[in-house]
Amino acid sequence: MKRLLRPGLLVLLAMLATEVRSQPPSPSQAVAVSVAAAPASSTPDGFAPALETDPARVMTEPEMPKPAYLARVNPAPFGVPIMRITNDPGLPTTPVRGTWGTDARHVYSKQQPWNADETLISIENRGASGSPTPLILDGVTYRPKYAPCPNYKLWDYRWHPSRAHTHEQINVDQSGTELMWYDVEACRKTRSWSLPITADYGIGSGEGNPSNDGRFVLIAGTTQIYVVDMDPKPPFAAYPNHRIGPALDVSNCGLPSCKIDWAGMSASGKYAVVSLPGEDNLRVFDVDPVTLALSPHAMPASSFRCHGTPAAGYLYSLGHADVAVNPFDDNEDVIVGQDECHLIGQTRGGTVISHVMMARLRDGRITALTDPSNEAYAHHISMRSIDRPGWAYVDYFQEDGKRFSDEVVAVKLDGSKAVQRFAHKHSVFDKCYRCESHPAPSPDGRRILFASNWAEHCGSGCGSTADIKDYLIDARVPLPHGARDIPGGRRRASR
Repeated sequence: MKRLLRPGLLVLLAMLATEVRSQPPSPSQAVAVSVAAAPASSTPDGFAPALETDPARVMTEPEMPKPAYLARVNPAPFGVPIMRITNDPGLPTTPVRGTWGTDARHVYSKQQPWNADETLISIENRGASGSPTPLILDGVTYRPKYAPCPNYKLWDYRWHPSRAHTHEQINVDQSGTELMWYDVEACRKTRSWSLPITADYGIGSGEGNPSNDGRFVLIAGTTQIYVVDMDPKPPFAAYPNHRIGPALDVSNCGLPSCKIDWAGMSASGKYAVVSLPGEDNLRVFDVDPVTLALSPHAMPASSFRCHGTPAAGYLYSLGHADVAVNPFDDNEDVIVGQDECHLIGQTRGGTVISHVMMARLRDGRITALTDPSNEAYAHHISMRSIDRPGWAYVDYFQEDGKRFSDEVVAVKLDGSKAVQRFAHKHSVFDKCYRCESHPAPSPDGRRILFASNWAEHCGSGCGSTADIKDYLIDARVPLPHGARDIPGGRRRASR
């Protein structure tokens, strides 16, 4: 599997219109779009009402021209606002000094683009002419705000998930020998650890995440894994005490290939998860709360898997999977991904296997989250909406005539097969990894970033397949006329 290197409500529409006018689109950008009426009032969880929630409907993807930069559109059939938040190649990244590249998008579905209070968004600005990268955008106006700090050795980084550390990132440097916390606003390293075993591409091979509280992180070498407690609590001495667990060699896994594909902490920090290549074969390990030592978490013999053994901690095989706690099951640790046992429509243990499956880490119990009947093929899964537990965000391959074809949806973790359907992606990604959409929700789940070259179902307004941009889905209730969103947090001048 390849890898890529709060609630804030949208600015008053009049303010947004001013923002758009400050960088007018070229004539080729000013396009007519098919729109649906935008909803007007709120749901209890802050979503705009009238979101499409019928999982049975087959929705025809419209011929939708590529939206202009920072132009808010409401594409049919969903009517949920979308905005392109990265500009055309060669144009300046005003007010930050730099130039937009041909590949300006967020990193990956499992790497949260927003900081904890949703005031900042981190993207990459790569490709021809792209600089600087990464680039931090304002979480309200979506304009460039910060370039990288000059002394920050960033490589594989995550926003710290806690609002107590809202401007800090957790980062492993390129050498794989230093783990750090770094404040991207103050341009200052706040914590640092020398790693006893060199990390093989950063945090869990590029796809792991810290625990939801930001305390524990799993580091993976080429054959070994170990846990770092980055914020020890009593009875343990606080940082700067370094609390790092012993390494566990996982190279004797009982499968033809034991190379670590990715590794990460569970959301609670109670378990570690390692994915092995082939068919995304997942292993679960217990974390000793005193010593941080790791050991295989034995599963019940009755639990189902397609590879490995229960004693070795193997789960049902899931691709492009992400971890979370499930509020509908006493906050049990779970992992959700695309079916990689290739049993769609078959029954195992009383469960009809679907394209989106959930496995419980404690005992391997599997739950189908969607109905496989006429369901398009699921692609990437994200559960980075840690302030909205209970939902997995999924994108689907384009399979016209099937449910969820080319869509971004949210799927409920309670097994009810309830969904929220947001948008079509319009991206051609055959043999182009960076053209894959990798949808990533904000911490509150009401905004979603997805990447697209907008080169299919685009009528006469198609983008270049080589020009990859980030698009923001905004499913929040619109602000009343005259209201403004002014998020909290410290401020500094654009860098």
